[in-house]
Amino acid sequence: MKAKPLPHPGRWITAAVLLVLFLWFIIGAARNEAYHWDVYFQYLFDTRIAAAAGWTIALTVLAMLIGVVGGAIVAVLRMSENPVLSTVAWFYLWIFRGTPVYVQLVFWGLLGTIYSTIDLGVTEVDLSTILSNTFVLAFVGLGLNESAYMAEIVRAGIQAVPEGQTEASKALGMSCWQT
Repeated sequence: MKAKPLPHPGRWITAAVLLVLFLWFIIGAARNEAYHWDVYFQYLFDTRIAAAAGWTIALTVLAMLIGVVGGAIVAVLRMSENPVLSTVAWFYLWIFRGTPVYVQLVFWGLLGTIYSTIDLGVTEVDLSTILSNTFVLAFVGLGLNESAYMAEIVRAGIQAVPEGQTEASKALGMSCWQT
């Protein structure tokens, strides 16, 4: 017995209607003078846009590096049996996941005006050159924010490992960190 799939003409009609509407929008947008396509292409191929895209990619990569490494560390600290480490990690997650990233970036941007020098009693450390670099502050701020979210992802992944796997690693003589 050979099964035949049921015909679904409604799917084809819907797809055709959506395709026509999409083409209608594209053609209308291409012919519409209000879009000012000449200005759009002038800015699209401007060197400043390419430079900004390069800075954005660099900022993203650096923030992700901080986020992945920091997230793994914070996840392990959060699951630690040491109550001090676990509490510090919980507080970190509470702060960085509980405040909007824009508020955090404003704080990092103002950090240079709040702490231009640190008085160690014997000498003062000048932080104005480091804390005035907005690129460094941006990728540190974004990286720390991302590490809070990454920590929860890593922690959930570790806790999803079945208990039998954890017991097997302990039976092989592995420490908590090795497990």
